[in-house]
Amino acid sequence: MGYGKEIYRQALVEIGARRQQAETAAEQTKREVYDKLPALAALDRKISRTGAEAVRAASALDGGEAVAALHREYEALRKERETLLRQAGLNEDAFAPHYTCALCSDTGYVNGALCTCTREAARRILYAQLSEQMPLEASTFSAFSLSYYPDKPDQNGVSPRAVMTQIYEFCRQYADGFGPHAKSLLFLGATGLGKTHLSLAIAGKAIDRGYGVLYGSAQNFLSAIEREHFGRGGDGDTMQALLECDLLLLDDLGAEFTSPFVISAL
Repeated sequence: MGYGKEIYRQALVEIGARRQQAETAAEQTKREVYDKLPALAALDRKISRTGAEAVRAASALDGGEAVAALHREYEALRKERETLLRQAGLNEDAFAPHYTCALCSDTGYVNGALCTCTREAARRILYAQLSEQMPLEASTFSAFSLSYYPDKPDQNGVSPRAVMTQIYEFCRQYADGFGPHAKSLLFLGATGLGKTHLSLAIAGKAIDRGYGVLYGSAQNFLSAIEREHFGRGGDGDTMQALLECDLLLLDDLGAEFTSPFVISAL
């Protein structure tokens, strides 16, 4: 699935804004240079007219000689332009837009496929959205401290730290091997034991690898689904988004208000 249609739409809007900014800056540079070099502006207009005349002449049945003459004129004008630019200390591509991505020129696509810059923008957007809900950047595997858990065995002779070390390593391996056929996980335990931290650590790894991730409380998701289903507000398709995402994190599952609809949705 990747990051989902809405995330990719936002990424393409962002990349399109980069392209527009680059082209606006290039046009501004051209105007500034033309103000300083009116001869260059006049020469560019003449080159443009000559090129257009050559195209029209080429479409005529008997335009062979005219096309050749216009081609010679066009080349002469190009050389004159090169000389003028060189004298002014400018390059041939002085007015070319400086795009952020050299692969797609900030179009978002390469040969009809999404460019790597689009996927990177999508990853960053999704990461930011999740970070608004929870401290995703702080909830990494490297930030998870096993020293929080007592090393001393409990009344059952089990060390909480040893247990959490096993859970931690299992979650790391799960995140490293996450894919389309990964099994579901159910985290059980009291508040403050690290369930959300490890869940988000897995999510961060999945996002970095290009998978689409959704995170939220079960109650919030179910409320949105119910509103959309009964037409009481909301024009999204929460259920479809939940079904299509690669990794779904349901927080506080079991704390939602039960009803026939909620049971059916679950």
